[in-house]
Amino acid sequence: MVPQPEKTRINVLVVDDDPVTRQILSDLLTGRDCRVATATNGEDAIQLALVYRPDLIFLDVIMPHLDGFQTLERLRKMEKTRAIPVIIITSRTDSATLMQALRMGANDFITKPFLRGDLIRKMNFVLLNRQQQNKFTEAALAPDPLAAPPGKSYERMRESFILHFENIYLTLLRLISERNQKELERVIARLLDTVQFYQFMGVEEEIAQLLRAVSEREWDRAVDYLENAYHLFRDFRTTIPRVLQ
Repeated sequence: MVPQPEKTRINVLVVDDDPVTRQILSDLLTGRDCRVATATNGEDAIQLALVYRPDLIFLDVIMPHLDGFQTLERLRKMEKTRAIPVIIITSRTDSATLMQALRMGANDFITKPFLRGDLIRKMNFVLLNRQQQNKFTEAALAPDPLAAPPGKSYERMRESFILHFENIYLTLLRLISERNQKELERVIARLLDTVQFYQFMGVEEEIAQLLRAVSEREWDRAVDYLENAYHLFRDFRTTIPRVLQ
């Protein structure tokens, strides 16, 4: 489970030209004891961010006039807004889109349609500092076989790993974009052990190929194998009861 950030009531800015998406996010966030402001376009979002000084921004990628990437670029160039965590809203989860977002300064992504559990996990994760995020990733990659013998507790740990895999996916995408070969090899080796521990069918080969591609500095191939693994984990999510997500 992602640790809860120390601050309990936060200011959130939701930026999306779709009124339905804005309303859904606003309702979910208000239910989490957040103060919510909304904007329908990038220009208004920038002005609101300067005045409202949100703790977190949800930013849609596809908007008219000033799209999400252009808005993000401007936010990162201004001293008052450059450090605000940004979660991009997208219907696309391909690695090229996400790596572009990461390079431009996005902290995470969330896909449509939203699940309440995903929203909470994303918020809690991005509001941690980088050191805390790294600790969480390390903890997720260190299952204890003695603490979770096969049975109900093992299944709960396995389901939790599936639900939190997007954090690991994002970490690996970031490391690939940085060409951080040494850290990639370390994290992927841990991931391979974890995949074997939880017996995720079909994933082990993709992760092994990912490790091989990184070792050979074949970055495009590495991205392809990582994306394949991500989609397999998306499929695994369909086996988890919706009430647990």
